[in-house]
Amino acid sequence: MVLLWLVGVNLRTVILGVPPTLPALHQALGLSYSAAGLLTSLPVFLMAAGAIPGAYLVSRVGARRAVAVGLALVALGAALRGALPSPLMLFGLTVVLALGIAVAQPAMPSLAQAWFPTRVGRAIAIYSNGLLVGEVIAASITLPLLLAPFGWQVALAAWAAPAAIVLALWLIVTPTSEGTAPTAGAWLPDWGSGRMLRVGLLMGGASLVYFGMNSWIPDTLDARQAHDSIPLTLGALNAMQLPISLWLSFRGDTMLGRRWPYVVAGIGSTLAVAGYALAPASTAPFWAGMAGAASSLAFILNLGLPALLSPSEVARTSGFMFTVGYGAAFFGPALGGFAWDWSGHFRFALLPMLVGAFAMLAFGATLPGVRRQAQPAPSAAGS
Repeated sequence: MVLLWLVGVNLRTVILGVPPTLPALHQALGLSYSAAGLLTSLPVFLMAAGAIPGAYLVSRVGARRAVAVGLALVALGAALRGALPSPLMLFGLTVVLALGIAVAQPAMPSLAQAWFPTRVGRAIAIYSNGLLVGEVIAASITLPLLLAPFGWQVALAAWAAPAAIVLALWLIVTPTSEGTAPTAGAWLPDWGSGRMLRVGLLMGGASLVYFGMNSWIPDTLDARQAHDSIPLTLGALNAMQLPISLWLSFRGDTMLGRRWPYVVAGIGSTLAVAGYALAPASTAPFWAGMAGAASSLAFILNLGLPALLSPSEVARTSGFMFTVGYGAAFFGPALGGFAWDWSGHFRFALLPMLVGAFAMLAFGATLPGVRRQAQPAPSAAGS
């Protein structure tokens, strides 16, 4: 499970290492603010657009090889975007690494099912913890330890080294098993499948709450004359995901597929978004922390649902799930912006997040009951 965690870390450091370098990129490459916004949002869009093609790759080469391909693209894109200093290459190689992430992500639930059939919830929680820790690592050390002493090129390229190391470990250590082999099965989403649609909409709801709050906390607090609260509020939103992922590392197997965690996540997210919008600005960190905890509870458990609800087509369901989830993360904040412009009031920007909270509550409360069959885990899975 350690390697699942390391893969998760490296699927996020290459993305979250960019925002701290933006001031240097404005100066060195002449990036406009709109170009900077595109640079940070482009990976999210590509993770949505590339998820279903990623499921196709899993069906053709197998989940283990798909992750290897994804890590190779991440390492290559990260290394060259710092080595070739031009806006065109920066954007082009960001596309390369983002597609690598899009390829690897649909394979991870398949590997959790194949290698840890009786501990899918725990394996997914550990992988998700890696994603969250990767965000924290990149956001916290890029500026003081990489950008300040070495400049933006090293700060961007440095994340290629750990990705390459994890790729080498992945190829050497991970087992080849029947569950990770090519299937040549269906990979396009079954749009008529109620279960597949439910998994996608649950992920979309959780993503809307988290990414929408991340996007709008700075501007909405500015609109409330509470600019000084922005760092603490964003920190609370992201920090509260970590204890949830650690808790699920121990309890995920017993909670996977149950309805009540989604009900808790939906109610918690609804209260958090409403509280953030209506309560005094001084309480914003509390409500943001609640939103981070609630949305991460649904997000992490949702990663295990494809193996539970669609055990014969995990990658196919995962690809659709990530397309809807990251699609909501990309378009949801934009819809909030249109609502703010139309209404002239910041609270309207939070409406998509409220819709996401309701979606978690509604689809989670009606989740079909499925009991996982206990199976002996292969001995090689301990790798």
